[in-house]
Amino acid sequence: MAILCTGEELVDVGESLVGAKIVSSNSYTLAAQVKECGAIPIQLGIARDRKDEIKEKVLQGLRSDVFISSAGVSVGDYDFVRDVLKELGVEMIFWRVAMKPGKPVAFWMFDGKPAFSLPGNPVSSMVTFEQFVRPALLKMMGHQQIFRPVIEAVLKEEIRKEPGKKHFVRGAVSYDEEGYSVTPTGPQGSNILRSMVRANGLIVIPEDQEIVRAGERVKVQVLDRNL
Repeated sequence: MAILCTGEELVDVGESLVGAKIVSSNSYTLAAQVKECGAIPIQLGIARDRKDEIKEKVLQGLRSDVFISSAGVSVGDYDFVRDVLKELGVEMIFWRVAMKPGKPVAFWMFDGKPAFSLPGNPVSSMVTFEQFVRPALLKMMGHQQIFRPVIEAVLKEEIRKEPGKKHFVRGAVSYDEEGYSVTPTGPQGSNILRSMVRANGLIVIPEDQEIVRAGERVKVQVLDRNL
């Protein structure tokens, strides 16, 4: 499974952070998620926001069984990944989903093989991997149970959101004699990787719901096998 991260601002671990630069954390989080599925990650490195450089890397990635790109599929002036894939004859199945985080996710097919364009923000990338890429990988490998377990838990802190999108709130799940309970893992911005690091579950809030009060029961997608 080939992984490509795109962005002029990205540098690898150990490289200088001079100027407006950030470490390409998605290279490592996505590789870890791929391994956890039992697949083999192939790192294609970082492609700058240049069409020719992205095209060269994408051509390499499309030779793999599955191709994942991170960032470059929104509507910015330098979001070239979507254009490159279209020019190469890759068929877009869908683009953008009513979810948060992770709205600008895209799914493609090329020569019978799937390709995924994930958002650039690290939490969005990880959450969309869980919802779309992981089930596809497990299905391709012959698994029958391709989705994460879902439990009911008592919410410990109120959650408010805008209607119209399904929300996946990072949560810390615990268990005692009264059953499961879950608490959001602090600030939930899609750039806050700590919210995923501290989470062992994703609290699923339906599209039409605006408030979930403390004490109510919620659905939680379990991320930790040992929970």
